[in-house]
Amino acid sequence: MKTNRFILGMFTLGMLSFASCSSDKEDTDGNVEPIGKSKYVFVAYSVGSTGSESAPYIITADSLTGGKVNLVNGVETDAYSFVPQNNKLFAAVWGDQGPVTPYGLDSKGNVVKIGNTVNAPTAAVYNAIGTDAWVGGSWSGTPESPSATIFRFDANNLVLSGRNSIDMTKMAIGTEWPTWYGVFEAGNNTLFLPYDLGPTETGVTETKFRDSTWVLAVTYPGLEFKKIIRDGRTGPIGSWFGMHGMKQIEDGDVYAYSTALKSKNPSAMIRIKKDADVFDQSYFFNLEAKSGGLKVSRGDYISNGKFLMSFFINTKEVEEWTGRTKLAIVDVKAKTITWVTGVPEHAQMGYKQKTFVESDGNTIRYVLKDDAGKHFVYNINASTATGSKGLEFENISDVTTISKISY
Repeated sequence: MKTNRFILGMFTLGMLSFASCSSDKEDTDGNVEPIGKSKYVFVAYSVGSTGSESAPYIITADSLTGGKVNLVNGVETDAYSFVPQNNKLFAAVWGDQGPVTPYGLDSKGNVVKIGNTVNAPTAAVYNAIGTDAWVGGSWSGTPESPSATIFRFDANNLVLSGRNSIDMTKMAIGTEWPTWYGVFEAGNNTLFLPYDLGPTETGVTETKFRDSTWVLAVTYPGLEFKKIIRDGRTGPIGSWFGMHGMKQIEDGDVYAYSTALKSKNPSAMIRIKKDADVFDQSYFFNLEAKSGGLKVSRGDYISNGKFLMSFFINTKEVEEWTGRTKLAIVDVKAKTITWVTGVPEHAQMGYKQKTFVESDGNTIRYVLKDDAGKHFVYNINASTATGSKGLEFENISDVTTISKISY
């Protein structure tokens, strides 16, 4: 099972990118205030000669409320993973030494390399931590070679600033082997890495542990093994190369959600209280029951306890990377689900949602591929749960994610 995930990751690994607020106030429901010159930046794939995915490009747009953008002036890259941090974009190659190249925007708003390429471990999981670093975790090893590397990249000085090896046998159970699904801030000098388990026996494809949530806690910045956290009320957090599933919100509490596919337990939201390292048994939000029987696909944090979440509408047929979804605003404190209007139901795109939240904490930019095969940015107002179609992408086979950068 792990081998299949690795092959899928090598073909279509999701990628992050960035952008920033417009130099003029956009006419959006969120009334985003200007903070200087800026461009929205994406990573998008070109269309190959046979119509298949080809090379990834970093591209820019001045506005997301309308118009079209293509790859004509894009910057081609050989990276698979893209980490936005500290007004930069870190492009990491999958495999070999995992070379990382930082990109930014020059004084004219052009995408340029802004530092040397640095060799680092392959980043199978990654996330921005604080305001000046990002942390990655390597492929999760095998029973024969059980160590996996977790590392810190300094986003100010553009260097690899620390690493440590984690013995993955501490998370294995019998012949079931762990796979990391992400890395997330947790406060109290701690990072959380959710993971699931999968069988290593020849011919066995299904895990026996679909009914538990597993999280590895490590110290930060030391990146040393701390403890394993388990809960039995829902399923595993996140998905392979999805980089989603947990978030520390403004009050310091960490919320986590599980799709719980093929589990006897429901898709649900659970919580770890501020500075704690156990799941809070007093909190449980049954998303499956509240949504009328649907399971969560993915989610991204907005602000003030609200997430933009996609729900599978064909749960009985769905697998981790497929299925049709619809969007909702989920309030984890009020325990409410509000369906988003103005955004069509659509097939789930590869690996992760393509979402960016503006600094107003209310305006959401969401990329989807419609049933005609065209990619658009939809602009969503979190307060009213309404969306509208905006920027169109031309002659591309995929858009990964979206963020922003100033210049």
